[in-house]
Amino acid sequence: MLKNRNIPFGYCMVNGKHALNAPEAETVRKIFDDYIGGKSLRSIAVEMEIPYNVGKNKWNINMVCRVLENRKYIGENAYPQIISESDFRLAAQIKSGRNTYRKPVSQNEPRQPEISIMEYEPTEEIQRMTNEINRLINSENPDKEKVEALIIKCTQLKYAAINEVRT
Repeated sequence: MLKNRNIPFGYCMVNGKHALNAPEAETVRKIFDDYIGGKSLRSIAVEMEIPYNVGKNKWNINMVCRVLENRKYIGENAYPQIISESDFRLAAQIKSGRNTYRKPVSQNEPRQPEISIMEYEPTEEIQRMTNEINRLINSENPDKEKVEALIIKCTQLKYAAINEVRT
């Protein structure tokens, strides 16, 4: 490969078509096997011996991650297949389970109560105010301040009505 990688790792161009680069394709298989086998992105990156790009002998976790997420390895977009679709899905499933960017939920923290939807009958005043809001909004030159004030007042009435239903 020359300069930056334009063709995905594991492939090369032969007579204008994508073909397997045997040593790189074997490395792709090893990456998937190691990851499915339980190795971390970092440990896989450290073990890589074949360069990802010319001039870059060391791999990093982002390079390994790009390999694990590239659907071309299962034969998409006219690329020769390097790994099975089931291995690709399994690696993706493992990766989503290992996602370290999600904040883990502590078992000691109290869980948020489920939000229950309360049904209530709107009062005549709420209904009248809702109709007035709709009328003002649909008018040619709605008074934004008046609409806003009505929305706030109507929301307060609805909130009070819902609290009455809960108790």
